[in-house]
Amino acid sequence: MSVIKTVTVCINRRASPDTPSCGARGGEEIAAALQAAVAERGLPISVETFHCLGRCEQGPNLKLSPGGEFLHDVHLEDLPQLLDRIAAFAKD
Repeated sequence: MSVIKTVTVCINRRASPDTPSCGARGGEEIAAALQAAVAERGLPISVETFHCLGRCEQGPNLKLSPGGEFLHDVHLEDLPQLLDRIAAFAKD
């Protein structure tokens, strides 16, 4: 039985605009772009969103599962390199 690999993207938006949050820093846009790119490449990865990975000060954040590796300070312009890393993760 193979394990479904998942990339979880934090989309949390904190109530105070003065408090850092992944959603306010582009988490939703990253999740949407990542979902489209994973589908386009046909990668066997599930892309999910979550409302707090507990590390918004370092965000936007992604979590690779299984394994639990976190990727911090992710931006849309990082998507090409990120997709290469996710493709390698899918093969592991």
